[in-house]
Amino acid sequence: MATKPPAKPAAPAAKEEAPAAAPPKSKKMLIIGIVSLLVIVAGGAGWYFTRGHAPDAHAEVPKVEPAHEAKFVPLGENFTVNLQREEGDQYLQAGITLKILQPELEEKIKIMMPEIRSKLLFLLSSKKPSELQTIEGKKKLISEIIAETDGVLGLSAPPAATAPSHEIAASGAASAPVVAPPVAEPKTKGVVDVLFTSFIIQ
Repeated sequence: MATKPPAKPAAPAAKEEAPAAAPPKSKKMLIIGIVSLLVIVAGGAGWYFTRGHAPDAHAEVPKVEPAHEAKFVPLGENFTVNLQREEGDQYLQAGITLKILQPELEEKIKIMMPEIRSKLLFLLSSKKPSELQTIEGKKKLISEIIAETDGVLGLSAPPAATAPSHEIAASGAASAPVVAPPVAEPKTKGVVDVLFTSFIIQ
């Protein structure tokens, strides 16, 4: 009977051991919570970046117009005009064919043929023989024919685009350095080139 009272202090010892075992569990829960948070953050960041770059992967490619075969439209009979007088009476006889890349323009050129021929007769008759005897002069004439024809067809380009590069060399002073103009994109609308099937100055 005398041994029963000392047995009571054992209970506080057990209570003291319980709090000592608690810290490892709380640390484990804290580590699991941090890992879970990192996984969520990493997953969210991955979703954000893949979502942000998705439009680039499916970005619309600019539509390139299909290349058309060139069509050549002759302007009827040869042009015969008196040139501006220099040393004597001289005339030009030229056969002109237009190059186009838009098939629908062929019919429009045929419809507007009388006006196109009239404009070009005025243009050709305004030239001097010396202006048409050089390569530069012929290139300038080609640019002017294109501009006149595009104007009749309602496809006039801005003045800067129609000014040929050789005009700078032909008109400027010899002492001034010639600066090459920026390279322009090839013309694809309206008349893209002019071909002379005959070119006789007499």
